[in-house]
Parts: sequence; structure tokens; C-alpha cells
Amino acid sequence: MKWYKNNLTKALNIKYPIIQAPMASAASIELATSVSNAGGLGSLGLSYYKLENILPDYQKVLSKTNGSFNLNFMTHKEPRSNESKNKKFKESIKKYFEEYNINKIPNFSSTCDSFNENHLELLLQMSPKVVSFHFGLPKRSFLKKIKEQNIYIISSATTVEEAIILEKSGVDAIIAQGYEAGGHRGTFASSYKQGEIGLFSLLPQVVEATSLPVIAAGGIANGNGIAAAIMLGAKGVQIGTAFLSCPEASVNSLWKNALDNASIRGTRITRSLTGRPARGIINRLIKDMENKNNIVPDFPTVGSVIKPLANYAASKGDDSFLSLWAGQSAPMNRNISSKKLVELLVKETTNVLKMYKN
Repeated sequence: MKWYKNNLTKALNIKYPIIQAPMASAASIELATSVSNAGGLGSLGLSYYKLENILPDYQKVLSKTNGSFNLNFMTHKEPRSNESKNKKFKESIKKYFEEYNINKIPNFSSTCDSFNENHLELLLQMSPKVVSFHFGLPKRSFLKKIKEQNIYIISSATTVEEAIILEKSGVDAIIAQGYEAGGHRGTFASSYKQGEIGLFSLLPQVVEATSLPVIAAGGIANGNGIAAAIMLGAKGVQIGTAFLSCPEASVNSLWKNALDNASIRGTRITRSLTGRPARGIINRLIKDMENKNNIVPDFPTVGSVIKPLANYAASKGDDSFLSLWAGQSAPMNRNISSKKLVELLVKETTNVLKMYKN
């Protein structure tokens, strides 16, 4: 039996167990459809969408592919208001606004909604093959309705404890998110410190502790990584950073340049860009805010203050305040189309597994 044929690919109705991560800021319609058409599972991250724009984009993807694809939502807790913290954070970034002659620092506001009743109603109307959640799961009554409609449910765990919670809650598959992963940490029931586990330590523990298909995520960029994950018990992989260098991804020139120089710049986990720990390529803000987590307000309010600054600086060619999300394997990125990348990943994985079989 071929390595890519298993209960996960059968359940998702895909040829290859390669899931394109639903990177909310970079996963375009073109990227999702290309990956699905290549035999993987394309994804759209919808948390930053206005509600009225979700259905039109879902229908665009439907019109461009016969394959399955995944819709992703965040399930974060509502931010707490903390005027003291807000004030300290504003004071710490005031110098940047002055540097760019921006007169006023914006007030804090939420930049995205957690999965709610409106999202649920729309999801049930769209009835996609797959839905995934980040930062835990929606409330039980929502999950019950989703399961009744036979929508395949996936969510991320950064510890074994979280994986067990997900299984008991009724998900169909678990993403084991290693510490190497780019973007936001999916931690929801453990402390962030407890979730600082590398993928190849976390993965076999989650496989052993649960009975569900486990999807490996974090630092996987080539066939060697996929083969290693399969050998450790994963039924599939979720890949984000490797797809960022594909022309279909919504990545601006500054982000692309940072990816091309990731081996020099490195990556680091920070709260400074959104209020939640997330891994990105190191820039000025990440450096300056090191060890200042205690003054960073809650997710997702920080972006409302940082984004206007980031956009203005970016218009001047400065990436100092941009969210340059990337995992630790960013230096391994290939500048090829997403279709070619899926094909190459399958070929590499097949060759590696053949070598070890022989």
C-alpha cells in the first residue's frame, strides 16, 4: 500500500495527506485551490474576514476545484480590558510613531471575532468537507451541530494534554503543532511554556495517547520531514511556511524578501505583533519587545495599534513592524509553484520511504 493512502486521505477525499496551513494573512483563494487541485488539502483562514465576504470566497474556491478544502476559524477567548497594560504598551511604541511622524496612536480594538453563532450559521449553510479550529474548540452546542452535519473537524494541540481534550471533545483528527511552527501557537489548555515541545518529541506522544489520526505540523519543508513524521505515526502533515514562497500565496515583497533571507535573520516567538505567541522572522519590533510580554495587551487587540504603523513603515520599504510569520525551516523554502511543490514533496517522500524500506 502506498504511504499516502490511509484513513485520513480516505476521510478527507484527498490523494495526498498534505494539508496547506490556513495562514489567515497569506492563504489566498489561488493557493487553496492550487493545493487541492494538486491532490492535497487547500485551506482558507477566515478569522480576519468580514462575515459578508466569507460565502463569496468559499464559492470562488468551489468553482475552481473539485477537491476537498478546509475552512479555518479561531476560537480565542474575548480580550480583557487592561488600561494599565494598554498605557504601558503605547508608551513603549510611541517612539516608532514619532519616528514616522504619525500623530496619533490608535485606540485598542478587536481585529477579529472568535467563532460565533453567525459563523456557525454560515458554516452549516456552506457545509464544507472540512473545518479546522485554532486555539481550541467552539462551545459544545456548536460542535454538536457541526458533527450532525458530518463536517470533518480538525484542531491543533501543542501538548499531549490538549490532544486528549480534543479527542474527548469529539474532533475527527488532531494537529500536533511543534514548537518549530510559524505563526500563532495553538495552545489553549496548557501554559505556553508547557507547549514549547519540538514536533518529533510531541508527535509520537500524541499518537500513543490518542486513537485519532494525527497530523504533524511544524518545521516540515521537504520529503525527509514528511517521511520522518509518517514513520513516527502521523497520518498526514500540515505545511505552512514552505507554501509562503509559492507565487499563489498572498505575500508582499518585504515578507518574501525576509523569507529569502531567513537563514540570516532567524525566527523567534513573540507576543508583540498580535498579543499571542507567534513565530515570525526577526525584525526590529520583535527585538525591541524581547522580555516585555508583561506589557502586551490581549489578542486580538494589539494588531489594531501595530498594523497602521506596520503598513506605513512598509510603504517606505521598512519591515520593522510587519508580521513576517515563518517557521524554523524557512531557509529550506523553494521558489516554485504550489502545484510543483506538492508534486515534489510527494516524490521526495516516496523516495525516502523506499530507501528505508529497502
